[in-house]
Amino acid sequence: MREVKRIEIVIDKPHEPKVRVALAELGVPGLTIMDVVAGYGDRGSREGGALSDAMMNRFLLTTCEPGQVEAVAAKLEPLLRRYGGLVLISDAQMIRNA
Repeated sequence: MREVKRIEIVIDKPHEPKVRVALAELGVPGLTIMDVVAGYGDRGSREGGALSDAMMNRFLLTTCEPGQVEAVAAKLEPLLRRYGGLVLISDAQMIRNA
């Protein structure tokens, strides 16, 4: 096992490609994307079966090395400020050879 930072991101579906590009530019190695996420927050309710992608969220899960976390946060913060969303960063243990 090795220590990593777990990064969970919820963002409007139309803006998810911007997050993917930002993470790729930082060399974040992989990403799991879960479609049709429902919930509610400061921007109101988001339903899984909305008629438009504009009202749908995506959930992205990835990891990075502990030394990368400040750069990841700095890169994602402007996107969140502009488009809304949520990023949670926590400690995790990865079971995998790398």
